[in-house]
Amino acid sequence: MPEFVIVSTLERGIKSTFFIGFVLLSRRVLNIKSIKWASIILWSILFTYLLFPFSILIQIEELEKYGMFQYLLKPFVLISVYIKMFVKEIGYILSNLNQLIVTSILLIYTVIQVTKRNKALKNSVRIDPDSRIEKLVNSFRLKRQVQIYINDGIKVPITYGVLRPKIIIQSQVLENDNLLKYIMIHEMIHIKKFDIVFTHIKNLIACLYWYNPFVLLASSYMENDLELLCDKLVIQSVGDTVEHRKEYCLSMLQLIELKEIQEKSVLKLHPTKERMIIMKRWKREFSGIGALILVVILSITVSVDIKVHGKDQVISNVTPFQKEIVKGDKVREITDSEYNKLTLGEVSANSLKSADINSKVTLKGLTNKSYKFNTASWIQPNHNGFTLKLSEMSSEGGVDYCIIIKEDDTVIYKKYFTKATTLTVKADNNSRYEVIVLNASTNILSYRVKINSCIRKY
Repeated sequence: MPEFVIVSTLERGIKSTFFIGFVLLSRRVLNIKSIKWASIILWSILFTYLLFPFSILIQIEELEKYGMFQYLLKPFVLISVYIKMFVKEIGYILSNLNQLIVTSILLIYTVIQVTKRNKALKNSVRIDPDSRIEKLVNSFRLKRQVQIYINDGIKVPITYGVLRPKIIIQSQVLENDNLLKYIMIHEMIHIKKFDIVFTHIKNLIACLYWYNPFVLLASSYMENDLELLCDKLVIQSVGDTVEHRKEYCLSMLQLIELKEIQEKSVLKLHPTKERMIIMKRWKREFSGIGALILVVILSITVSVDIKVHGKDQVISNVTPFQKEIVKGDKVREITDSEYNKLTLGEVSANSLKSADINSKVTLKGLTNKSYKFNTASWIQPNHNGFTLKLSEMSSEGGVDYCIIIKEDDTVIYKKYFTKATTLTVKADNNSRYEVIVLNASTNILSYRVKINSCIRKY
């Protein structure tokens, strides 16, 4: 039975690369031959996958039982397995760093958006009532009031606001009835469909997945596909005829000319050129609808986690990224009876007063908890080591975690565990130590940690 499982942001970000690849390879065909909403449907599926921390887990038996379908399933199984291995290795590194970077990017984005909006509105002048504009606006029967402004400092018509939308156009646009008609219909469709909300979601996702250049690339193409959809809806609203398509393409050329005059430089025409070509050739065909269905299936398959039982389960036990490090005899696993015989003391947290590290901890999937201390401030002069005791381990789906020990910023121990454990570590005088407990699963991990100085007799 399929079930929903929590998947880390990093894992979703990596898997989304395949999803994006499918969409980018097919978007031109979809935009020309499929339904109007084809590309936007796919981008919406992608954004839903990236925003929500859940994925569908399907557990199947041996792949051989599925006949020819095994050759389709096996690549997805292998991709899923190796992505999880990779995430386990680097996930703890990015977990804390990512929070800081994302927060900073979101703050910068907010400031830029507010600044751009205020600048645009500050230099804009609300126009007097115009019968042409009023007729076009009223034809959409929106409950929200739409305000129209003029700003020749802005190169192209734009729309701001969700609840109180504002359309900013240029004075040259008012001088051309045909151009004004198509621009107003275009912007009103954006407002009616709440495209500004979709755009903000797109930008939010770009901030969250800043490390994935394919997400940023997808963000750019999605914006263009949103404009293409709006173009098609404009033509549909005025009547899909050859004449209206020509008129609309000419209106886009007129906007390009206006922009060239204002900028007095060479304009990159590629996005607008693509839109005009598609508007000329756009015709819904069976092949385009079939391509949409195929891409949807492939994209959903990539986002689904497939776990294989039986013979092929050995695949998931391969751990090329989970390289264990054990340097010398500094670190040793001990039993509870050995632990109870030790003479324990307190460790001192770096830059803090002496403290007995003993607490109950809850870690989200693929996150880590770090404990830093030093030997220089230990009260007991004969203590030559420390202990790490992890107990009361609990995680839905099974315990899976990694212990990393650093001595003066050098990793001396790294090992994965599936149950509670106790370690003793031989410590060097005046050295700094860091113990990292990494939750290697995507589920929440609960445990109790206790770190003490000790007399190490071996």
